[in-house]
Amino acid sequence: MMNGATMRLVSPAGRMPGQRGDPFTSPKRGAPGAPPVVSPTGKALVEGYRKDILNDFGGERPRYNPGNESRPQSSPLVDLKDPIQVHLLTETALSDSKTYEILSQEEVDDLKKQIQSLSMRVEQARTNLAIQSKYRDAAISMARLYSPPSTKGDGNSKRRSLLGNRMSDSAKEAEMEKQASERRCEELASELFSLEKRLMEPQRRLLQHTAGVLQMTHRVSGKKPSQLPVGPMMNGIPSSPESLYTYTNTRNSMEVPSSGADFDFDKSPYLDGLGAPRKNAIEIPLKSPIREQNAQLRELREEVDKVKEENERIMEENVQLRTAEEQLKSDFAQIQEQHARLAASEEQLKEEQAHARDEISQLRSREQELMDEHSKATEENTRIRGETSRMMDETNRYKDADSRLKAIEQQMTAETESLRAQSAGHLKTISDTEARLDTLNRKLRDVIVAFNPTKNGGFDEPKAGSGSGESLTSQLEYMERALATTAEEQKGFLAEAAESSAETAAMASSINEIEASLDEASERVEALARQVQEALRVSNPDLAPPPEGGLDEQLGYLEDAFKTVGTELSRALEATTSASAKKNDIDQVDAVLMGLWDIIQTGYAEIEQQKAVRRQNRALGQGGADDDEELSSSEFDADTNEPYSLQAFSGKVQWLYAQATGLREQKFILQRQIKQQRELNNRSESEKDRDLKAKADELEQTQHLLDEAERATTDAQTQLQQVLADMDTLQKTQAANEAASASSTKSVQDQLQARNARITTLENELREVESRLATAETSIKATQTQLAESNTARVEAEAEVQALQTQLKSTATAVDSASAQASQLQADLQSKDDELDRMNMMVVELKTEVAFAKAELDGAYGSRKQRAAEAAALSNSSQSEELNNTIVRLRAELENALRDLEEITRESIAAERERLEIEGRLDEVLGEKGALEAEVGRLGERLGRVQEELDAERLKVSSPGGGAGGAGAASRVGAGASELSKQFRGVMKEERKKFQEELREEQSRRRKLEDELRSLKRGQANNASTASTARGSALGPR
Repeated sequence: MMNGATMRLVSPAGRMPGQRGDPFTSPKRGAPGAPPVVSPTGKALVEGYRKDILNDFGGERPRYNPGNESRPQSSPLVDLKDPIQVHLLTETALSDSKTYEILSQEEVDDLKKQIQSLSMRVEQARTNLAIQSKYRDAAISMARLYSPPSTKGDGNSKRRSLLGNRMSDSAKEAEMEKQASERRCEELASELFSLEKRLMEPQRRLLQHTAGVLQMTHRVSGKKPSQLPVGPMMNGIPSSPESLYTYTNTRNSMEVPSSGADFDFDKSPYLDGLGAPRKNAIEIPLKSPIREQNAQLRELREEVDKVKEENERIMEENVQLRTAEEQLKSDFAQIQEQHARLAASEEQLKEEQAHARDEISQLRSREQELMDEHSKATEENTRIRGETSRMMDETNRYKDADSRLKAIEQQMTAETESLRAQSAGHLKTISDTEARLDTLNRKLRDVIVAFNPTKNGGFDEPKAGSGSGESLTSQLEYMERALATTAEEQKGFLAEAAESSAETAAMASSINEIEASLDEASERVEALARQVQEALRVSNPDLAPPPEGGLDEQLGYLEDAFKTVGTELSRALEATTSASAKKNDIDQVDAVLMGLWDIIQTGYAEIEQQKAVRRQNRALGQGGADDDEELSSSEFDADTNEPYSLQAFSGKVQWLYAQATGLREQKFILQRQIKQQRELNNRSESEKDRDLKAKADELEQTQHLLDEAERATTDAQTQLQQVLADMDTLQKTQAANEAASASSTKSVQDQLQARNARITTLENELREVESRLATAETSIKATQTQLAESNTARVEAEAEVQALQTQLKSTATAVDSASAQASQLQADLQSKDDELDRMNMMVVELKTEVAFAKAELDGAYGSRKQRAAEAAALSNSSQSEELNNTIVRLRAELENALRDLEEITRESIAAERERLEIEGRLDEVLGEKGALEAEVGRLGERLGRVQEELDAERLKVSSPGGGAGGAGAASRVGAGASELSKQFRGVMKEERKKFQEELREEQSRRRKLEDELRSLKRGQANNASTASTARGSALGPR
């Protein structure tokens, strides 16, 4: 016997050959003389195999009939307990199989081997077709990504494709892959169809052989034909027809078997009891047949009552099923709403992806522009290098002229230095005299202010000396006026001595304020010293830091620092008179001076802010400003926004030096005043008198000093006149020398001017290149900003994908619960339907038995009219009509319920299809997201390479700027630039490493999400297969 695997004869779509709905076979396919069937095309075969591919070639579910306990794998429409149906099926099978060919054992073995080989090839072809179908679906999805979407009906303009209107190479490649996959699927479908067609022939021959053998060896009763027509009479009732229980065993079942035609294989089970009389199938009643019939009718009525009760119970269950159906409809409506929301979210995600692709295209165009700019900068750098080499050649040619010019300049410099030394000695004498007069005037003003601070607080300060002797006259006039004021104050001092005790308290408060002013001045001087030290550290790294002592030490440090600044300024001024070979030194000095200028301006701005804050606090706390703030308000009235210039810087340094000197003198005066006030507070009246005498002595000494100063001033004026005369003589001599050397230096100066013009042109070109590099850096920063925005958009897209996955999980859960409920309802309906079918079968069996009994009674008795009247009355009774009507109504209700359940199942299938489509779209979105991430990574790498190239080109452009003469002076600046470049490269490497690590983490998280999504898909596919199985069982014929 053959097993189930080899006995199954299926078509490519999973149906039996000749079955209705088969697209490849015909019901009359195997009939002899039929015209040949045209083979279908590849596309038709692929479409025909689509359902089998989705079902994994599982085939249709075998039929199941629980009513046939001995053979449940049978049609629900057949009842194997019914002897009439079994008789008819047996006769038909024996009649149809009498012409089948019977094979030998060798032929049977060959057919089995052929079936086994072809079955293996068919399974392999099915597996390949399923795999290739998945490849084809993926290729179709990729081609759909590159194809433009269809226009909407609202009149909006056509949206561009994801990668542009024109089909790119990727789109063409995707289309070619799609066509190749479809062609491969068609080839595999044709191959599978031919294999299955070849497999059907040996299966058919083997099945026909099996049926012929069974038809030939079928055994029946060996009763002779003479016993067939009439049976024995018992109680006047004939037996049942013999044809129901006897069969023939010849190849023609319609012929009467003969004794010689039997096949005596094993006659013992068939010949036992041939001598005994055969028992009829229906027992003959011993009592009156009408009474027995009435008993059977009563039993039938009881059965009908039971059926009524069962029908009422079924109606109640039907109401419950309707309630469950309404609940399922509401759940399905919610699922549809969730699907609509998912579709809206998917559309929004597509729009965001299109926007991200547009941004990526913009980034690509921007990157191309940057590459063009980089190439232009490289060409410009090459050209500048050529110009630099030519300039170096010209510089070498001019070296001889430079040496001759330097010899002339050295000779002139020696003469100029001698003149400068003479004039410097005279100017130093004048400036010293002027400084001493300025110091004496300031001390005299302090004495006047100390005599009467209230009255003489606004006494004019002496004008600061210019160092050239021009202010000597004004200093002497100021000294005379101050001596007169001192004499007047001395007269009034004795009168005011009595009032000094009353003013002691006020002086104590002023002393505190003066101490606070001294502390503030000390802090300002210390801050100023730190700023000056930071500014000077650029040119003199070995400069000592400012001391931590008092105001004297800070002022001494400032004086030394200002001397250093003066030295640097003199160096800068001397450097400005040198040739263009010292241009780097000049730039360095300018950089140092500009740094000092910025530090000084920043210090002024901070001091002004502090003063504004103190004024605001004092205004809020006391209602007005203090005297010390008013007195010092004019100290820092400088313009913090004044641009840098050498004259402004020189004036600023001189002003700072004067301020520092004034602060020191003010400190001495304040200390002396504090000491005097403290001594006045602790002395007695006699001590005050002695102090007044001491003051008088001090005034006399001051007068003596003033006399000496006048004499020194007269001497200085005489010396100044002599120096001026010498200066005139020197100027005349210098003019003659310059006229003599003008003709010799003119040609050299022309050459130097030409070279300077060339250098200026190259410097301008270098500035243009640097500006282009700065523009490229700005573009790179903008690109980095766009990349950051793209990363942000990607993170948002991933969040939305996560939300969609969550919604998809909830939807899948709802669909699974709905499928489970539908399966449960289908199972309940199936059980109720089976119970109703059993009841109907019982009624049919009872009716059949009644019909047999009626036929036998009609044949046995003569009172046919009476039995006919009773049978007519029984058949026309109202109870029977009511029972039949109830059965019809219940059938109609069950059919309606089943129809509603089928609609619900169909809607569930549609929802599941939509869910599968959404999963496919989600897969497409994940694929696009991966492509976007890869594209962002490639752009990041290209951006890093461009940044490194730009840094290298910037360093190359900056390195040729220093000449041979400025190499030693600019070594520290070059070292700082190289150090900054190294730090920048290190930071960029770290940033790239961080970005790559974040990208790896993101890819790992994406892989985990894809694995989870695949597991969810597998679970949902299993649920879908379970639901489809349940639907197949529910939708099968009852």
